Amino acid sequence: MLALVAVGGTRLVHGSLTSHDTDRATYGLVGIMLAASMVASLLLPGGVSSGLAKFVAFHRGAGDPAGAWAVHRFLSRLGLVAALVLGVGTALLVRWVYGLGPLDTASLALLTTTYSLYTTDKSAMYGHGLVPQYARIELGTSLLAVIATIAVIVTGETGYLLPLCLGYGLFVLLSRRQLWLRRRAEGAPAAGRFHRREVVTFVVLGSIGTLASAGFLQGTQLLAGQFADPAEVAYLVAAVALIAPLYFLPRALALALFPAMAGAHGAGDAGAVRRQVDGATRALAVTMTPVFLLALLVAPIVLVLFGGGAYADGAPVLRLMLCASFFGILQVPSVNALASGSPAQARIPVVSAVLGCLVGLILVWLTARPMGAAGVALGYLVGTAVTATIPVVVAGRIHRLTWTPALLRCVALLALGALVAQLEVMRGWSWAAGALGAGVLCVAVVVLYNDLRRMLTLVRARSGPPPVR
Repeated sequence: MLALVAVGGTRLVHGSLTSHDTDRATYGLVGIMLAASMVASLLLPGGVSSGLAKFVAFHRGAGDPAGAWAVHRFLSRLGLVAALVLGVGTALLVRWVYGLGPLDTASLALLTTTYSLYTTDKSAMYGHGLVPQYARIELGTSLLAVIATIAVIVTGETGYLLPLCLGYGLFVLLSRRQLWLRRRAEGAPAAGRFHRREVVTFVVLGSIGTLASAGFLQGTQLLAGQFADPAEVAYLVAAVALIAPLYFLPRALALALFPAMAGAHGAGDAGAVRRQVDGATRALAVTMTPVFLLALLVAPIVLVLFGGGAYADGAPVLRLMLCASFFGILQVPSVNALASGSPAQARIPVVSAVLGCLVGLILVWLTARPMGAAGVALGYLVGTAVTATIPVVVAGRIHRLTWTPALLRCVALLALGALVAQLEVMRGWSWAAGALGAGVLCVAVVVLYNDLRRMLTLVRARSGPPPVR
């Protein structure tokens, strides 16, 4: 859990410190550079990381460690080449569009390369079962990145991307050392085999799907830079930074779920996949709904704390992005259940992501000019809802799950919170606003009471003593 906090918290703290130290236009440009690096890391490294998580765990689940290391070796080399090429290409492109200076250009190239390698190595560690080692490295390097950010700001420097480069770069070095130690301890033969065509196809499809989903989120900042006023871009950048911890939670969950599901598929245990997707989806829906309700109600206060009073007017943008994040989180177990399965099932999340991205982009094109950053956020919300609905429905039908009433209750509560947040009394802190917000949360607890009780029962059943054999 601490590792999950570190992953999202690093970007959140970095964004808050940077926004307080700069004006909105400068912070908007920093956000654009961060978004460009993350979008680039999804072009191929995103698919490579998914391939590592799936096929390494699949071969280990099938009792074939040699095949797992063969896949790892092939995909790691592919990821390294892609990271280096994308690092240079992204920096040159953004420099041409936005006129970056030498320091920002070099920092962006380094950040894109190190972040791309970070995503692939993290998946490799999960695939090989090195979760405790990953958590320790994540915590240490995240803390280092935060300390380095403070040092940059205190010294008055402007290399805002360098602390993140340092954190991700050190993570890559330490994680690769752990992987090398695991490889040497196992002594797996070098002649492991795997289906190269299946792996390559999955990597390509995974890259397309990840780019259309996670890439769409980061791309909202680039779209805002084209359609919105420079000061408004900062609202969207701040919103993405604030929801980052919520998005890193499902990504970290996916890192754990995906190898587990792939291993279950490798072992032929369909029942394990069904239990995992059902339990994880219900848990996310029931536990995250109150969190999102609270975030919707206190959005202006959160923005003021994050970047100062000038950011309070960005509350509508943040609320739209929060609603989109809920759908993005809700789909994670279903996407992993499908992507870790047969090639036909693995194509479903890709198709849904591309379709949702296209719908969202069309809506952005129609609304961004008159609505500015809010139009971009609205397009992202609608596109994400389309992206999420398809895999949730398909996974529910494949595994014959009866979660529809629970999910609809959660969505209805979220809609209620969004409506209440529009009231005049909720524009700032007051006793009336606090009382109204507390009332909404109480309603959520009452509506979700049976779902919470069922979830706790499942948790207690799974944490009980193992059966005697």
